[in-house]
Amino acid sequence: MSLNPAISLLSAIVFSLLLSFSNLEISFFIPVVFLIFLNLKYIFKILKKLLLLNFFIVFLVLFFYFETDFNQAINLFFKINLIILFNLLLFSSSNGFDIVKGFMILRFPQKFISALYFTVKLIFELNLELKNIKLYLKDRNCKAKTDIFTYKTYGNIYGILFWKMIIKSNHLKDTDLLR
Repeated sequence: MSLNPAISLLSAIVFSLLLSFSNLEISFFIPVVFLIFLNLKYIFKILKKLLLLNFFIVFLVLFFYFETDFNQAINLFFKINLIILFNLLLFSSSNGFDIVKGFMILRFPQKFISALYFTVKLIFELNLELKNIKLYLKDRNCKAKTDIFTYKTYGNIYGILFWKMIIKSNHLKDTDLLR
């Protein structure tokens, strides 16, 4: 499912603000259910991401429970999960460049859009490079063990990855200055 990026951004902001500053009601579940039906074939992938994020949310709710009462902690848990699920459902089929396009459609300042574009581009390049390194390690039959060789290998890999990202960011900065 592909929605207009500007409408997706606006609806994510409005839904998040409305839900965070009001009481949890059944009417907030209607847009989430609608988006679930639109993204039915990606629902397991989305729920897997939500479950991974829930590990962090549970710690937040536990600390909130110790500071306040149980009802407010549960309310916070449901609100956070509903906001994250809504945003995951909205942006499940989009890449970061769609979000940049949405900000362009909404006529945000050009400096903000450029900075966001370069950030998304570097994240995209970083993921691509990391996938290539993982394939390279798999081809070289490198197994993850708890020995010093594995730690050195992964340290070198992440060092090279960090070094490549600095070089690519300098190239992107130079191309931006040339424009």
